Amino acid sequence: MTDSHTIAPLDRHSALFLDLDGTLLDIAPRHDQVVVAPGLADVIRRLARALGGAVAVVTGRPLSDVDRLFPDLGVAVAAEHGARLRLPNGQMRDHSPELPWRQNWIGTIQAALPRWPGAFLEEKSVGFVIHYRQAPEAGAEIERFMTDLVAPAAGAAELLPALMAFEVRAAGVGKGHAVRHLMAEPPFAGRVPVFIGDDVTDEEGMAEAEAQGGLGLHVARAFGGAPAEVRAWLARMADRLDEGAS
Repeated sequence: MTDSHTIAPLDRHSALFLDLDGTLLDIAPRHDQVVVAPGLADVIRRLARALGGAVAVVTGRPLSDVDRLFPDLGVAVAAEHGARLRLPNGQMRDHSPELPWRQNWIGTIQAALPRWPGAFLEEKSVGFVIHYRQAPEAGAEIERFMTDLVAPAAGAAELLPALMAFEVRAAGVGKGHAVRHLMAEPPFAGRVPVFIGDDVTDEEGMAEAEAQGGLGLHVARAFGGAPAEVRAWLARMADRLDEGAS
């Protein structure tokens, strides 16, 4: 495990990409029960000012969740793994086709949910997630069920394993794609990307950041698995950058 104090610090040429759940936010029993730590939004805004606006939230959550959790944050957002991308100026870019089987799949899952007490469905604008954190013994059965459900749409939709969840998204999007798109746009272009995440889907973003000469930081490996450590490191980086500007 890396000591977060030994991680190369951000500088004014950095571009920062941040996952939400398990990275900025502590995991909660349900996705709608997460709590935003006091002062976190202010730290992100300070970092965005110091980095010329080159800060983005890159999350599997829908855009509406990001806006509810962080009202008026003022940074770029890549929502639903980059399917919905909003630049710092508010301009929207959609990078995902619709899933024509979506409503049929959702109906099939809803009919099956009583078999797994505690599991629940989270709908998004393109895809959806079945969470089983409160029904861990059902994980293997849910995986088989979801694999069979999505198999006929191979090449157009994909099933993603996540932390105690399985997500269906349109093929051709991902956090790596989101980083690539943002790095081609101002204010990110020409900077050195740093991606922080904790989940399987974040590995794509870390790999893309590293491919562009930057850094991928996994919460388990770099921060001891603790979002509180991520938040503390970000606060230190904001202080450092503020001091460098004075």
